Amino acid sequence: MAKGAYLTPRIRELITRIYLDDRQIRPTEAHKLLLLKMKAEGLHEIFGPSFPSISTVSKELKSLRERDEARSPKSQGLDKPWTIGSLSGDPIPPDAMPIVLSFYRKTLAGQGELTVREAQWIGRLYKIIDDAELLWAWAWEYALSEWVSEITHNLFDTTDLDLELVRNPQYAIESLRSLQRWGAVWDIAEKYSANLDEAVDLMGLHLTKLDWETLSNEEIEEIAKSLKANKEVKHAKKSHKL
Repeated sequence: MAKGAYLTPRIRELITRIYLDDRQIRPTEAHKLLLLKMKAEGLHEIFGPSFPSISTVSKELKSLRERDEARSPKSQGLDKPWTIGSLSGDPIPPDAMPIVLSFYRKTLAGQGELTVREAQWIGRLYKIIDDAELLWAWAWEYALSEWVSEITHNLFDTTDLDLELVRNPQYAIESLRSLQRWGAVWDIAEKYSANLDEAVDLMGLHLTKLDWETLSNEEIEEIAKSLKANKEVKHAKKSHKL
């Protein structure tokens, strides 16, 4: 792929989501994670294994930070943890409070986090989505998309999400589980790696797109154990020769 090639909307969205997950992330780390996510989606087969460049990712991160910091206090406040006190500035329909509080109780028990933005989306969607797991997943999906649109200064167009909500309600759960799966696999990679570079190598060099889709977390952990053991054996042999 030629230098300065066009970043597709999907690649920009991946960079944005990486940034939103860790606003202090360095360009080199973001670049490595982006390439991993692109490989997991099969995008490396289209754009090549090293596209986009670190400098391109760095420029995108700089732009995202500038736009993020330029947001109004009201907008920034939507992404803080929700509490009952949040109602004073960001009211929720009274009828929606029982379901919002049920999710809030889970966060107080250490099961995830509920932001003001997510609580508002629960209040908007609870009458059309009965299942609690579906409601949580769709509130998360709409809230994240709204957040991304604010950071990127793009129109908040929910047409595609709306179609998925109607045609494939499980879409949001699959999306959320995919994110959780990514986090679980990354935790495994870090557990059996000495540093970020090793973790990236483990995930990027030894896991194919098919692995991501079919292997269980336990099977991936066995791969990580084996790779670590092989590396230790090679290191021991090298040290013995010296």
